Amino acid sequence: MSPGPLEFLVLPALAPDQAEAVGRTLAGMDPWQTLGYGAEALGRGLQTVNPDLTRYLAQRDGETLGVAMVRQPWLRGAYIELFAVLPGAQGQGVGTALLRQVEAAYLGRTGNLWLLVSAFNTGARRFYECQGFREIGLIPDLVVPGQDEVLMRKVLPSGPTSVIFPRKS
Repeated sequence: MSPGPLEFLVLPALAPDQAEAVGRTLAGMDPWQTLGYGAEALGRGLQTVNPDLTRYLAQRDGETLGVAMVRQPWLRGAYIELFAVLPGAQGQGVGTALLRQVEAAYLGRTGNLWLLVSAFNTGARRFYECQGFREIGLIPDLVVPGQDEVLMRKVLPSGPTSVIFPRKS
């Protein structure tokens, strides 16, 4: 029997049991492991309702394969606060499909998507660059001393904040 199609859920928050399970998985993965994020804190962040946060889940046959948490508004756009493809689902197009879902949700609503990626996370940086994100700047020691974060931006077409106004002479 072949696996079912990839499905996407848009939620204000994850259910506590689901948030705890995803939090445990993320805590054992980089960058969260290297940066010292614990399972409890990650789980709490996934289940706390906040009107500025939306969670996106990629699932197949009821199994969570990827998760994104997006904050809007943020710097004339939306900020991808958390983006992860869980082990076992990496390299199968889940991340690309999940990111496309996030982009589609904000297309026409905002002109920018923002994210931070750990400088040591070269695979993620390469993935985001292939998806059209560009490095804006390096933020040293943002999360923990000795680890830098890279601010990245993707300009979305036809967004209300992607209009470039001419400078006054």
